[in-house]
Amino acid sequence: MAVTLRGYGTGISELGDGLLWGEAKTLLEEAATDGGTALGAELAGWAYPASMVQLITLSAQIGDSKVFRKVAPWALDNPQRRKQNQATPDEIAAARAELEAEFVFT
Repeated sequence: MAVTLRGYGTGISELGDGLLWGEAKTLLEEAATDGGTALGAELAGWAYPASMVQLITLSAQIGDSKVFRKVAPWALDNPQRRKQNQATPDEIAAARAELEAEFVFT
């Protein structure tokens, strides 16, 4: 989240003071739909972040649409995802229960 907010010219330390929570929510929503941000690329399942301009430039530099389709961020395997272990349903339930126990509203 901090990297995403910094990409928009603000930092997480500004939350609550210089940056309203609603603004942070809007920035994160925008970043989530932008394949050029790390957050947007991750949520889309891309191997790397790439803006539309970067994708057009890459396509033009390659010059062959078949080759471009093989190196596009949505076509490549994300090596970081392969390294991650998948949680079991029991582990997910335990983690959710632990998180819910930690939430305190005052």
